[in-house]
Amino acid sequence: MSVHARHLFIFGITAACIACARDAHAGGYGFGGTLWVESTATYMPNSTGGAPTLSVNDIATGARPAINGSTPPLSFATGYFGVRAGIDFVGSDLWILPFIDLGLYGIVGAYADQLTSADGSLFRLHPAGTIMLDAEILGFGVRLKRRRWMFEATLKPGLAVLAVPAAVADGATFTDIDPLNSVTPTLRGSISLCRRLDPQERVCATVTSNIYQWGWGNGGSLGLRWEFGS
Repeated sequence: MSVHARHLFIFGITAACIACARDAHAGGYGFGGTLWVESTATYMPNSTGGAPTLSVNDIATGARPAINGSTPPLSFATGYFGVRAGIDFVGSDLWILPFIDLGLYGIVGAYADQLTSADGSLFRLHPAGTIMLDAEILGFGVRLKRRRWMFEATLKPGLAVLAVPAAVADGATFTDIDPLNSVTPTLRGSISLCRRLDPQERVCATVTSNIYQWGWGNGGSLGLRWEFGS
């Protein structure tokens, strides 16, 4: 192939790619992204799913240099309110490819201190100060549009961490220690109904099921989401 012919060939391929990209963007079938923020109320009824156990690692007291082990499962249901934010990629205006999202929650309600044990030592938990953090990475989903309305469904794996303020018995008194933690893998399924505010903004009502979170079928959440993007 001559130099002139190669130049024509490259020019033709480039022009075709640009034309295809423009058509895909104009028709909504390209590759885009969405940024979203969501306020969320979460409930975990431990009686119907799993209950977290809290890890105790190298806690020292006047009588014991190192306490290791875990507490029995928490015996109370817990409700949380918090904020989530994430980034999703969208392909062909149909497939949702969640990239990452993060959540931070505080416990809701009045909880009295509870006594528990680990490795033969007594601990006092302060459930009223409990926080939960989670992260979800690389899920999968679909969405369907009709005029100003859109339906979304996603499935996301991740991790969640529970942190409960605590104190350990040290002689006749209790000494405050760092929060005791519990970590679990998660698998959550969500459905959302969205209303478009303008070409780039939507507001969504979201229902999420905790398929697995410290146990199977352990509650779920309701959320109100703001989305920006394609």
